Parts: sequence; structure tokens; C-alpha cells
Amino acid sequence: MSKLDPEVVIDLTPAKKAAIPPLAPGLLLALSDGFVLALVGWALNHFFAPDTAPVEAEAWQRSLVTGLMLVPLVKSVFGIYTLGRFDYMERTRRTFQAAFLCCAVLAVPFIVMDGFRSFFVEALSIALLGFATTYVADLLLIQGLLASALDWRTPVVIVGAGAQGAAIAEKLQRLPWLGMRPVGFVDNDDSLWQTRVSGLPVIGPVDLLAKSPAMASQAHAAIVADMGRHGCEVTELVRKLPFKQVYCVLGEGNVSAVDATYHNLHGSLALRVSVRPPTGYLRIRRAMDIVLSSILLVLVAPLMLGLAVAIKLDSPGPVMFRQKRWAGGKQTFDLLKFRSMHINAEEHLQQLLENDPVAREEYMTYHKLTVDPRITPLGRFLRKTSLDELPQLWNILMGDMSLIGPRAYMPKELPEVGASAEVIGTVRPGLTGYWQVSGRHRTTFQERVSMDVFYVRNCGLLFDFFILCKTAVMVLKGDGS
Repeated sequence: MSKLDPEVVIDLTPAKKAAIPPLAPGLLLALSDGFVLALVGWALNHFFAPDTAPVEAEAWQRSLVTGLMLVPLVKSVFGIYTLGRFDYMERTRRTFQAAFLCCAVLAVPFIVMDGFRSFFVEALSIALLGFATTYVADLLLIQGLLASALDWRTPVVIVGAGAQGAAIAEKLQRLPWLGMRPVGFVDNDDSLWQTRVSGLPVIGPVDLLAKSPAMASQAHAAIVADMGRHGCEVTELVRKLPFKQVYCVLGEGNVSAVDATYHNLHGSLALRVSVRPPTGYLRIRRAMDIVLSSILLVLVAPLMLGLAVAIKLDSPGPVMFRQKRWAGGKQTFDLLKFRSMHINAEEHLQQLLENDPVAREEYMTYHKLTVDPRITPLGRFLRKTSLDELPQLWNILMGDMSLIGPRAYMPKELPEVGASAEVIGTVRPGLTGYWQVSGRHRTTFQERVSMDVFYVRNCGLLFDFFILCKTAVMVLKGDGS
């Protein structure tokens, strides 16, 4: 039997499951929004409707209906209901744009019509509440219901089994809310045929998809990774693929949809990337760091005092743990944490790595251990809930760190960070960041570096808001490091 026998290929590929039709996620989101808005309308009408003059009650009803109807109308204008299979970072961006448009629409009559100002204030307030509640409902639906249903995820084949293709496959497997399920690779490098990359089979050359309809039926779309690897132009490569949808990845972690839009230059596809000056953003972020860290330090002071007493009673040693971390260039600072390990932890780590090859391999890959004997019983709870990081609020107030930013790397890790340090070092390290909400301890060290580079090149207030919301969800779920 030939190495490229179609029967061999089919045996290597998981059986296709019937995917939900492309329109179904959008329909589910629309129905979800309708249900949520109906609940919001009922609650507002039940608790806030005036029960005095009929004229006021009628005006209130008009404001309520107007505000609630604007939400799905404006969201549909921005195509939010057609984003069922895509990153919710893009959903966040479009929701903000829809809310701003709603404000602009209602601001014009508010300015020019004196007699209706109370109506427009009420309608705008209701609309903004509707945007907020439906946004949360959309995320819960996508993250909870749809992301856990394999039938919802579109089966895709990845064209290119190199490093970029492997990274994409791992990302799609780790983040089901992206809505795609990789089933295998095709690659013209015959040394990779019938091997596995990222746990998926490399089934043969690119031409095999066109020659074998049975093979092509295993997927509904294709993702072209590392386009320079295939030895032909994008148009020619796409024509070889028997799919109606083909996604071409331009780079791993270098360009985000927040900064890029596509243009049709009379038949030639061009990508416009906007490079935003970071000065104003960094000033706003520093001001937010000072205000928020000050407020949080006051609020959590009793909790921090209680944790300090518990740590002292749990195991011998100091309450605080200080460690030198890199702050860009040749600068370092003392990062503060509640101590979660026994004293002499580094000596215990070296002994463990010398005597346990499995632990040594895990630590070399992730720079963390799943079962770490150095951690105290209370320390496991602190790490699980991220409470050990509360003292870093002081680092933020002092300007050593930011609430959101890249990982605070140790100086000894810089050789592994490599050339990416020049990019990462331009932004203060963060208490939380993109890599923390994209897998945390399940990501390899190099994946963290790539995600930190992605964050620095695409950082902005909207991106920070997304990370902050995702961090809150992870902390509530107890998905700690």
C-alpha cells in the first residue's frame, strides 16, 4: 500500500462530526440577546417605572422600548451576530463601537431638542445597560455552551506543519471559543507525512486534498500557515484547496485585528496596519494604575493582614517573598509576593531536578511544576486564588509594575527570551497579562514570550479592558497558576 494511499489517510484522520450550520451561532446569540433584553426590560419596568401621572408613565415606556430596541439594531449593523465563530476580542471591539454609535445617535436630539432631553437620557442609560448585559451573556454563551460543544466548532485542516502551523493547532485546541477544531495537517515536505504534529496527523501533500474528496470532506475550511513555506503564491495555493473558506495567517502574534483592516486595491489584497503612538496611552494607563492600586490597597488591607498572620502560623519563614525581576534594559526591581513556598525553596528545586528527570523536563518546558513539593499547604490555596500576588499592588503604586502588562521575567530568563526582550522591555511588567488569561501554566515558556510580544505590539485601552475582564473570570473560577 502506498504511503499516500487515501485509505491510509482517512484512517489517520478523526471522523468528522456534523457541525452546527454557520448561521446557527448568530441566531443563538440573537435569541440570547432577545431573552436577556426582555429580562432587563421587565426588571426596569418593575422596579423603576413611575406610578404617578399617565404622561410620565407613557414617556418612561417609550424610553424603555427605544433603549432596548437600539441594542440589537446597532449590534447587527456592526455584524456582531455574524461573529459566532471568532475571537471575542473582536466581539469586544465591535460592541464598544456599537455602544459609542448609540451614544452619538442619541446625543444629536439631546442637544437640539430641549423638551425631550429626559427621554434621551433615559433611553441612552437603558441602551448602555442593555449593551453591558448582552455582552456578558454573549461571552457566557460562547465560552460556556458553544465552546464546549464539539459540533459547533468548524473542522479545519492546517496547510503547513511547520512551527507556525503547530502553534496554530495548539492554540485552536487550547482555546475552543475560537470556534475551530483542527483535524490534521497537509504539507509538501514528505519527511513529515504520516507523522504527528501537535497530536494531529500530517496526512500528505497539499494536492492530496484536491485528489481525494473523501479526505477533503473531513474538514469545512483550511488555515494556511507560514505561506512562504509552500513555494507558490497565495492565490495559486488557495485555488488548490477544495474549500469555500480559507484563512491565511500573515504572522504569529505580530498583527491584530484591532490595528489592521483589509483593502481591495483593484483586485490586489492589501492589509493596512495602523501603528498607534503609545505615549498618550501609557500616560492614561499610569494614571489608572495609581488610582486603582491605591483604592485596592485600602480595600484589601484587612485581607492582607489576615493572610500575613495565616502564613506565619502555617510554616516558618518570612511573610513576604522578594525576588529580583527585570524591568527593561538593565533595570531590575524587587517583586513582592506573599510567601507560598518553604524556606530554602531553590535548594529543594535543584535537588528535585537532579533526581527526577520527568520533573526536570517539565520545568525546562514550562518553568513551572504541576506538583511542586516546595509549596506550603496554605501556599497552594494562595496560588490557586492568586491571593499571593496582592502585595504587587505596592509595586504598581511605586511604578515598578502595571496592572496589565507582560510577564515580570527573572534576569536569568533573559537568554531564553532572546531578541523579544527588546520589544517586551518597552512596557512595564503587569500583575496580569495576555498570557495569564490565555492558558497560564498550560502554556510553554516560548508561548508566553510570543504572547507578551503580541500584547506589547497591540496594547491599548480596549485590549487592557478585555484582559481585566478575563482575569476577573479566571480568579472567580479559581484557575490560578
